[in-house]
Amino acid sequence: ALQAAYRIRLYAVEDYGRVIHEFDPWFNYRAAEYLAGHGQKSFFTWFDYMSWYPLGRPVGTTIYPGMQFAAVWIWQGLNASGHSMSLNDVCV
Repeated sequence: ALQAAYRIRLYAVEDYGRVIHEFDPWFNYRAAEYLAGHGQKSFFTWFDYMSWYPLGRPVGTTIYPGMQFAAVWIWQGLNASGHSMSLNDVCV
C-alpha cells in the first residue's frame, strides 16, 4: 500500500516533470520561498499584495504555516547534509 501511494503521488512528476500546476500549490511555494528568504518573524507579518487582488492578503494571520515550515526545514536539512535540492523540488 505504501508503494502504491508513493507511485500515485509521483505520477504527475514522472509524466510532466517538477512543475507546480495549480494556484494553491503555487501560493504555498511562494510562501515557503518567502519564509526561507526572510525568516519566521517577517513571514508572520508579511502582507502579500500578489494574492487576493486587489486587496492583498495578510499571510501571517490567514494561513496554516505547517506545510511551509516543513518544506523549508526539509530543504535546509537536505542542503546541510550535502544533498543539494531546490526549494521548488521539495515543494513538488
